Amino acid sequence: MLNKVILVDDEQFVRIGLKNLINWEDCGYEVCAEADNGEGALQKIEEYEPDVVITDIRMPVLDGLELIRSAIEEKRLNTKFIILSGYSDFKYAQKAVRYGVYDFILKPIEKEELEDTLKQLATTLQEEKVMKQNNEKVQISTKLEELISGKSEYVHDFHDILQLHQASCFYYLIVEVNTASLEEEEDIWFQNEQIEIEQVIRELVSDKAPLPIRNHQRHSYGVVISDALFYRCMNSLDIFVEKLQELLERRLKKAVSLYIGQAVENLENVSVSFETANVTMQYKYTIINHRPLFYRDIEDKAINHTEMEASIYHTLLAAIEENNQGEALSAVDIMFEEFQSKLFAPEAIKTSINRCIHSVIKTIRNMEGDESELTKLPFMLSWHHYSLTFEQLKEMFIHFVVETSNYLIELRKQNGKGDIQKVKKYIEANFHKNISLKSIASQFFMNPVYMGQLFKKAYGMYFKEYLLEVRIEEAKKLLRQTNLRVYEIAEKVGFQSPDYFVTQFEKIKKMTPTEYRNQILEESDTK
Repeated sequence: MLNKVILVDDEQFVRIGLKNLINWEDCGYEVCAEADNGEGALQKIEEYEPDVVITDIRMPVLDGLELIRSAIEEKRLNTKFIILSGYSDFKYAQKAVRYGVYDFILKPIEKEELEDTLKQLATTLQEEKVMKQNNEKVQISTKLEELISGKSEYVHDFHDILQLHQASCFYYLIVEVNTASLEEEEDIWFQNEQIEIEQVIRELVSDKAPLPIRNHQRHSYGVVISDALFYRCMNSLDIFVEKLQELLERRLKKAVSLYIGQAVENLENVSVSFETANVTMQYKYTIINHRPLFYRDIEDKAINHTEMEASIYHTLLAAIEENNQGEALSAVDIMFEEFQSKLFAPEAIKTSINRCIHSVIKTIRNMEGDESELTKLPFMLSWHHYSLTFEQLKEMFIHFVVETSNYLIELRKQNGKGDIQKVKKYIEANFHKNISLKSIASQFFMNPVYMGQLFKKAYGMYFKEYLLEVRIEEAKKLLRQTNLRVYEIAEKVGFQSPDYFVTQFEKIKKMTPTEYRNQILEESDTK
């Protein structure tokens, strides 16, 4: 935006010469008015509020020095002055130093000299405007912090600053920019993000008044709005937030979530809206179709702080270990449906997901793997620090599950043969105990189904068949070498039931244990 300039000189040809001599736009200015005496100039300064006045020192009615004094001391204006003077007036003009005159230009005017002065002044003006805007923002932020903390001494000032005298109700609104990218951690990015949000809101409400916007937390910002801003949205809060979400997502090129606190009739009570907006944000992962969430939607619903059902957790882990990706993804669907339907709080979801992650890490370590090989793991360990939508979180978790499942396959390929040999030796050393596929799989931190498949592939028989074969062979040895009774032998080789032992022995050897012993004795007698 160009700076406004008023030219003041009692000689018309001087004013015309100045207008034509200087390339005003290139210097950052536009001439908005002229005056031929100090009194007329003072009126136009009040009317146009220019950034700069270029004035002659000697004029009728009110000279340049008196004009500057009246503008600065009496009218309290912030206008910058550049004095044009002849050589004989220079000492007189220097009296204006105490009024903060920016520069003195001697007549006849040199184009380059005046343009250099104007360009330097334009830089100064821009710096002052930025400083003023920043100071205003600091003031607003400070007073907003006081308001949301329940202090009301700044309410009247706040009304004046925000021009909210026409408002009848107020809301605290949280804007959350949903992102999972590490590249956006620079402070400058956050600053630009806040500026973009402020600009979008202003465009939506066509309002130049400063906005009470504050950093709420990482990638989320709080802003006080009032029903006076909804006139372009059919005076509807719902339409306003829908349009705001649409415009923000288009401008930022990211998903944006909105959380709206309870309406309050007085600015003094905006702390209530602030608190309820924070409560509403706790329900962020219960939103369906990524719509704005109002406090009125959740005020009668209790948030869930417990973990998910253990059965879902165990189903998911088993599917990951078995590399059954179809079942694993189905378990993820069920898991996230439970998060939504049972209104899980973000902390409860964090606990549930972390439980799965740490179990996976334990499995990888037990298989002598390295969890740092998982590229998705660092993000999944810190996902709660990011402002994700429900859909983004689910997508990230699915990527982690698939990657983990594939990594376990590779580990099994590397370790499978050695592990299954250890399982075989374990059976041979512990066949007499009450062991099962499940108990041994647990001992070796393997999935029972997968271990059974691996055993069959390695030895050509199922686990139960091999265990039975080992037990029967040991039973035959005891029948040959000892006088132990059949039930005693059954117990020693790991059978819980003597009858079941006899049945299985007869099934395999085509004779009972007693018949087998007698046959051995008869063969010994004949020899």
